[in-house]
Amino acid sequence: MGEPWHEFRREVFGDPYLVWHEGADVGALTAEHAREPERVERMVRLGVAEHDHVAVESLGALARLGRATSDAVAVLRAVLPSADGKFRVRTAQVLCEMTGDDETVSEVAAVLEGFGHWGDRIDAALALPSLPVTPRSAAALHRGMLDEESLVRHHSANGLLRLAGRKTDIADLRAFGRVTGEEPAQWRAVADELLGAVTARTAGAWGDRESFAVELDAADHRAPHLRAARVHLAGTRLPGPDRLHVPALRNFGAHADYPNLRDALEQLGFTDLPESVALDEETTAATLAAVTAAVDFDADVARWCAMDLVIGDRARLAFEIGPADPDGPRLRTCTLWLDGAIATPFDNTAYVPQFVHSLRLDAGRYRAGRTPDFARWGPTTEDLATESDPDGTVRYRLRSRIDGVADREGVVPLHVDEIVAVLEQTADVLSGTGVTR
Repeated sequence: MGEPWHEFRREVFGDPYLVWHEGADVGALTAEHAREPERVERMVRLGVAEHDHVAVESLGALARLGRATSDAVAVLRAVLPSADGKFRVRTAQVLCEMTGDDETVSEVAAVLEGFGHWGDRIDAALALPSLPVTPRSAAALHRGMLDEESLVRHHSANGLLRLAGRKTDIADLRAFGRVTGEEPAQWRAVADELLGAVTARTAGAWGDRESFAVELDAADHRAPHLRAARVHLAGTRLPGPDRLHVPALRNFGAHADYPNLRDALEQLGFTDLPESVALDEETTAATLAAVTAAVDFDADVARWCAMDLVIGDRARLAFEIGPADPDGPRLRTCTLWLDGAIATPFDNTAYVPQFVHSLRLDAGRYRAGRTPDFARWGPTTEDLATESDPDGTVRYRLRSRIDGVADREGVVPLHVDEIVAVLEQTADVLSGTGVTR
């Protein structure tokens, strides 16, 4: 294998403590690469294989100078499934920079959301604002503001400020005392305020009021199922509801093609439509697409922030259940946690009748001494493959959606009575027979 990575690391970057405290001087690495490129590339590969974040940072520095090897992306993708903590953050960061694939943002978000060392969670909070803004990154920073560690809350607050386009530090604002205080209710209040500033990015007007236009106010994640919206047609604001049901509004933008626009507007509750309006089909389609994109972004943020009730232990097995939609009770946010990480990272919306039936069916099988196929609960958990032992131990594989990246695997030693309790309590809450807060 040649020279050990740790010897090369000390030679190029210096004392490991200083590297930990002050960061690696990648300039020294690039200078060494100019002298001995083959040696440096060999050592960096070894460092990546040993899960050293400095090696990944080195690879990123070489890539920015156009010196990375042709298989650099493949090297990083190969280690991402087994990556944790700071190494996972850096690997996802460099992959995103090299490929532009914003799916890697969820890898960084997962570190902030998870149960690793608080220093790793801080690193994730610091990294997210430098990556593409996604619903998952905004929601993860919101969750970070509810962390038990004050410094994690501090840096998560700064992350939300950056996503909102503000360069100030939370320490310079009045809210700082509430963020660093001891009251979780105050943490959440500030987190909601800052998230509101982020979601203002999707507020605005699309189209031309003289023909067809839609105006959206900022989303309110305390009432995620409704959105203030106004529609203008032929120079007139249409009479109708001031706040629309978000799923209906979303479907309006996604499915109301040009010929059916009148029917879609009437179904949303708007009245007094002009008898006939000449609209440009391409412009109208662009307006509807922009409305869909804005609504989808905020609806996804709301899904990932929804955690009104936690059933179980997130470090082992738990469900986070979001608030019920009074106008659409058959769908509900239901995030599965397994082994300290979110196990429904792509779809955490459950179809309640089917989901409840599946949970109760499996709970009954466990009680009867049979071992069901754990987490075969419909589309919400279709990215999770598991094998269960009679004692409750679960081996799992979470499907990756990043091109070239393998699935993540693990084992969590659960107990049968623990599984049954979580499944039954979750089914009771979703069906309206359990206790909520």
